Amino acid sequence: MGRNDFISGSVLEFKLPANLGIAYCKVLDFRYIREFDGVLAKVFDHVVKEPIDNVAELSEKDWMFGARRMPFLPGTRGKGAWVFRGVLISEEDHVIPEFRYSTAISEKVGINHPWHIVRNINQYSEETYPFESVKHLENTIVSTRLGISIRAGMEYLRSKDIDVFSYFDLKDEVNTLIYRQMMSVTRYKDIPHSMRGKAIAR
Repeated sequence: MGRNDFISGSVLEFKLPANLGIAYCKVLDFRYIREFDGVLAKVFDHVVKEPIDNVAELSEKDWMFGARRMPFLPGTRGKGAWVFRGVLISEEDHVIPEFRYSTAISEKVGINHPWHIVRNINQYSEETYPFESVKHLENTIVSTRLGISIRAGMEYLRSKDIDVFSYFDLKDEVNTLIYRQMMSVTRYKDIPHSMRGKAIAR
């Protein structure tokens, strides 16, 4: 599937690391707003051992974690490619969540440095927020296809109260980075619907 014929709302199938199962991701295309990292990936909270028959099965599923920004459309050809399974359109597809960012070198849970938010993908605010107001938002770091599959695998284990360390080697820098990103964000299922994708007003 090329960049020009991609349909926003496409559902792609991918394998989780460590043979944890198969997951599904909706990809939304906002490159008309921001060419770089204007692709949003939203992973369904639905992991299976065998491929589903119809993407309509996913319409009532929640998200595993907040939308992640991607630097380009995920490939559907070649080794490790994700598999196009169909298109699933919903009213919320046009809603772009807010993201958090900081100018600090490191991102640690509860760290006391200023945080900012990004609205509509490309509107960077100068207003600062305490961590408590943005801890439920995803950061602006772009995720590759591999990064999203690792995050999904880790989130799946966390949801089952299974030790992430038993499946992922945290001596690996990529795994460590993604693990820290995950642990710095409120579990998606614990975020009230009214707060999802929105910073808490000061």
